[in-house]
Amino acid sequence: MSWVITNQMLQRPGYLDEYLAFWTARPEIGRVWLSLYTPQKGEISAERLTRASRERLFEALPGLKEKYPTLILPHGATEAFARPPASPEECTFSRVSVNYSADLKTRVQPCFFGGNPDCSQCGCAVSAGLHWLRERPIALGLRARHLIDASLAIGHIDRAAPQEAG
Repeated sequence: MSWVITNQMLQRPGYLDEYLAFWTARPEIGRVWLSLYTPQKGEISAERLTRASRERLFEALPGLKEKYPTLILPHGATEAFARPPASPEECTFSRVSVNYSADLKTRVQPCFFGGNPDCSQCGCAVSAGLHWLRERPIALGLRARHLIDASLAIGHIDRAAPQEAG
Protein backbone atom coordinates (compact mmCIF):
# COMPACT_ATOMS: atom_id res chain seq x y z
CA MET A 1 0.00 0.00 0.00
CA SER A 2 1.23 3.48 -0.81
CA TRP A 3 0.83 6.16 1.87
CA VAL A 4 1.44 9.84 1.12
CA ILE A 5 1.71 11.87 4.31
CA THR A 6 0.18 15.35 4.18
CA ASN A 7 0.28 18.19 6.68
CA GLN A 8 -3.30 17.52 7.79
CA MET A 9 -2.26 14.06 9.02
CA LEU A 10 0.26 15.65 11.35
CA GLN A 11 -2.18 18.10 12.93
CA ARG A 12 -3.81 15.58 15.24
CA PRO A 13 -1.56 13.80 17.76
CA GLY A 14 -1.75 10.05 17.34
CA TYR A 15 -3.17 10.10 13.82
CA LEU A 16 -0.18 8.37 12.18
CA ASP A 17 -0.32 5.58 14.76
CA GLU A 18 -4.09 5.16 14.26
CA TYR A 19 -3.66 5.08 10.49
CA LEU A 20 -1.01 2.38 10.62
CA ALA A 21 -2.91 0.39 13.25
CA PHE A 22 -5.98 0.31 11.00
CA TRP A 23 -4.26 -0.49 7.72
CA THR A 24 -1.60 -2.92 8.91
CA ALA A 25 -4.26 -5.00 10.67
CA ARG A 26 -5.89 -5.73 7.31
CA PRO A 27 -4.76 -9.10 5.89
CA GLU A 28 -4.53 -7.77 2.32
CA ILE A 29 -1.91 -5.18 3.33
CA GLY A 30 1.54 -6.73 3.22
CA ARG A 31 3.72 -3.61 3.26
CA VAL A 32 3.21 0.15 3.61
CA TRP A 33 5.27 2.33 1.27
CA LEU A 34 5.78 5.83 2.68
CA SER A 35 6.10 9.10 0.78
CA LEU A 36 5.63 12.72 1.81
CA TYR A 37 3.52 15.23 -0.06
CA THR A 38 5.74 17.11 -2.53
CA PRO A 39 4.54 20.63 -3.36
CA GLN A 40 5.23 22.73 -6.42
CA LYS A 41 7.39 25.84 -5.88
CA GLY A 42 5.35 28.67 -4.45
CA GLU A 43 2.42 26.40 -3.60
CA ILE A 44 0.40 27.34 -0.56
CA SER A 45 -1.89 24.46 0.35
CA ALA A 46 -3.21 22.58 3.34
CA GLU A 47 -1.32 19.45 2.18
CA ARG A 48 2.13 21.04 2.20
CA LEU A 49 4.16 20.01 5.26
CA THR A 50 5.46 22.85 7.39
CA ARG A 51 8.95 22.83 8.85
CA ALA A 52 7.45 22.00 12.27
CA SER A 53 5.28 19.18 10.92
CA ARG A 54 8.26 17.68 9.05
CA GLU A 55 10.29 17.72 12.26
CA ARG A 56 7.46 16.04 14.20
CA LEU A 57 7.18 13.42 11.47
CA PHE A 58 10.92 12.69 11.48
CA GLU A 59 10.83 12.30 15.27
CA ALA A 60 7.86 9.91 15.05
CA LEU A 61 9.01 7.67 12.18
CA PRO A 62 11.54 5.47 14.04
CA GLY A 63 8.97 4.59 16.72
CA LEU A 64 6.30 3.90 14.09
CA LYS A 65 8.70 1.63 12.19
CA GLU A 66 9.46 -0.27 15.38
CA LYS A 67 5.77 -0.69 16.20
CA TYR A 68 4.69 -1.48 12.61
CA PRO A 69 7.33 -3.62 10.87
CA THR A 70 5.27 -3.61 7.65
CA LEU A 71 6.14 0.09 7.26
CA ILE A 72 8.89 0.27 4.64
CA LEU A 73 11.42 2.60 6.24
CA PRO A 74 14.97 1.36 5.70
CA HIS A 75 17.92 2.61 7.69
CA GLY A 76 18.73 6.13 6.54
CA ALA A 77 15.27 6.87 5.09
CA THR A 78 14.41 9.57 7.61
CA GLU A 79 17.75 11.24 6.95
CA ALA A 80 17.10 11.02 3.21
CA PHE A 81 13.64 12.63 3.53
CA ALA A 82 15.15 15.37 5.71
CA ARG A 83 17.86 16.18 3.14
CA PRO A 84 16.41 15.72 -0.36
CA PRO A 85 18.28 16.65 -3.53
CA ALA A 86 18.27 20.41 -4.17
CA SER A 87 17.15 20.20 -7.80
CA PRO A 88 16.15 17.72 -10.53
CA GLU A 89 19.74 17.90 -11.81
CA GLU A 90 20.95 16.60 -8.43
CA CYS A 91 18.17 14.02 -8.11
CA THR A 92 19.35 10.55 -9.09
CA PHE A 93 15.80 9.33 -9.72
CA SER A 94 15.08 12.30 -11.99
CA ARG A 95 18.33 11.66 -13.85
CA VAL A 96 17.75 7.93 -14.41
CA SER A 97 14.01 7.92 -15.13
CA VAL A 98 11.84 8.97 -18.03
CA ASN A 99 8.23 9.72 -17.14
CA TYR A 100 5.10 9.83 -19.29
CA SER A 101 1.55 10.94 -18.66
CA ALA A 102 -1.38 8.53 -18.84
CA ASP A 103 -1.53 8.88 -22.64
CA LEU A 104 1.93 7.20 -22.77
CA LYS A 105 3.07 9.86 -25.26
CA THR A 106 3.48 13.10 -23.31
CA ARG A 107 6.70 13.41 -21.34
CA VAL A 108 6.40 14.61 -17.75
CA GLN A 109 9.42 16.66 -16.70
CA PRO A 110 11.61 17.38 -14.80
CA CYS A 111 10.48 14.31 -12.82
CA PHE A 112 7.21 12.49 -12.33
CA PHE A 113 5.89 15.42 -10.24
CA GLY A 114 6.04 17.58 -13.37
CA GLY A 115 5.80 21.34 -13.42
CA ASN A 116 8.11 23.07 -10.99
CA PRO A 117 8.47 20.77 -7.95
CA ASP A 118 9.90 22.17 -4.75
CA CYS A 119 12.82 19.76 -4.48
CA SER A 120 13.76 21.17 -1.07
CA GLN A 121 10.56 19.50 0.21
CA CYS A 122 10.62 16.41 -1.98
CA GLY A 123 8.86 13.49 -0.39
CA CYS A 124 9.33 10.89 -3.11
CA ALA A 125 10.47 7.69 -1.45
CA VAL A 126 12.45 6.56 -4.48
CA SER A 127 14.14 9.93 -4.90
CA ALA A 128 15.04 10.08 -1.20
CA GLY A 129 16.33 6.53 -1.22
CA LEU A 130 18.49 6.98 -4.30
CA HIS A 131 19.80 10.31 -3.03
CA TRP A 132 20.81 8.64 0.25
CA LEU A 133 22.31 5.67 -1.63
CA ARG A 134 24.54 7.93 -3.76
CA GLU A 135 26.88 8.59 -0.87
CA ARG A 136 27.13 5.02 0.41
CA PRO A 137 30.59 3.50 0.06
CA ILE A 138 30.96 0.47 -2.21
CA ALA A 139 34.66 -0.46 -2.16
CA LEU A 140 38.14 0.97 -2.67
CA GLY A 141 37.01 4.54 -2.04
CA LEU A 142 34.20 4.30 -4.55
CA ARG A 143 30.72 5.47 -3.69
CA ALA A 144 27.49 4.50 -5.42
CA ARG A 145 27.42 7.94 -7.08
CA HIS A 146 30.61 7.12 -8.98
CA LEU A 147 28.96 4.12 -10.64
CA ILE A 148 25.67 5.95 -11.24
CA ASP A 149 27.38 8.98 -12.77
CA ALA A 150 29.66 6.81 -14.93
CA SER A 151 26.70 4.76 -16.18
CA LEU A 152 24.75 7.90 -17.07
CA ALA A 153 27.78 9.37 -18.86
CA ILE A 154 28.30 6.19 -20.90
CA GLY A 155 24.60 6.12 -21.76
CA HIS A 156 24.74 9.76 -22.86
CA ILE A 157 27.74 9.08 -25.12
CA ASP A 158 25.98 6.05 -26.62
CA ARG A 159 22.84 8.09 -27.38
CA ALA A 160 24.90 10.88 -28.92
CA ALA A 161 26.83 8.52 -31.24
CA PRO A 162 25.44 8.06 -34.75
CA GLN A 163 23.70 4.72 -35.13
CA GLU A 164 24.74 2.47 -38.01
CA ALA A 165 22.03 1.05 -40.22
CA GLY A 166 21.87 -2.68 -39.78
